[in-house]
Amino acid sequence: MVKRKYFTEIALGFYSGGIVLLHPRDIRTVDQQSPETTALAEECHIYLIVKRPRVSYVPGSLVIADGKMTGQFRYILNGVTRESGFHFVGEPNADRLEISKYPHTNLSLIRNEEVTFTLPSHLASVLCDHLDDELLRDFEVQYVGMSYADGHRSAKDRLQNHATLQQVLADLNLDSPDDEALLIMVQYAPPQTLIMFDGRDKSLRLEDDRDLGKDLERQEDKITEDLQIALIEASLIKYFAPFYNDKYKKRFPNPTQKILNEVYSIDFGALTTEINTEEINSRLFSSTQKPGFHHIANFDLHDPSVRRSFFNLMNVDSGPNASDLSGPYY
Repeated sequence: MVKRKYFTEIALGFYSGGIVLLHPRDIRTVDQQSPETTALAEECHIYLIVKRPRVSYVPGSLVIADGKMTGQFRYILNGVTRESGFHFVGEPNADRLEISKYPHTNLSLIRNEEVTFTLPSHLASVLCDHLDDELLRDFEVQYVGMSYADGHRSAKDRLQNHATLQQVLADLNLDSPDDEALLIMVQYAPPQTLIMFDGRDKSLRLEDDRDLGKDLERQEDKITEDLQIALIEASLIKYFAPFYNDKYKKRFPNPTQKILNEVYSIDFGALTTEINTEEINSRLFSSTQKPGFHHIANFDLHDPSVRRSFFNLMNVDSGPNASDLSGPYY
């Protein structure tokens, strides 16, 4: 019978905080955004390159009436040109609206012959109050990476000088000409320690239990910020299995085993990493995961056939393992 090792089992958990959605062309101006966005971007050390059909405005489609602004987006899916209606609730405070020249990716609000606001189509598609074709809000994860400089470089510098990021963006432009690449920059909170006590297994004696206080102190000492970021990156790569992470794995090896050594030394039973994209009104998916706003990636750090899974809360032979509880929750 597979048993637990300790009366008290612990796991390491990470959850996402703020999120920044960025078009690659805006990397050079990320430090010129609002103070709040700039400050958040500085704290985002995990990034995802995602893709979806390239969206543009349909010239002549904008109508302001009945307390809303309606229009059409144009995109290409599997070689076929399609359109999707959208609307914003409320009438814009502008004398007129103007869609930019081809490729029609900007909408300008003009008042007193001055442009007062410009809304790119890639943002309008996630900000609008209604969208006929919701697939435009489903982003396929193509690459997961980290950009960490111990506070010594700005987000703009880190992204502009990130060789792998630039290579993926270049390859995507060739491999998927009808799609557009977007960057999702993610801020993660400090890790949580998940603790479980098992009073069902009578073979586990409290006097033989681990020194929980000492292990928690070791966690604070050994699980440094750069290691936390590496663990999050490795978790999301394992979970989404992005195409370009696999393509580049020989050129840009991920030292996963080295990363996990510190985690094993403290004897964590499991690792869980969550990512939530409700803030940008979009769902993530990949070849291995269905679309969802909130994804949870759970991993047993020991063979569950040898040591009872941390996620088998009832401690029964037919109980779940980490993989059974991973996936998009909604």
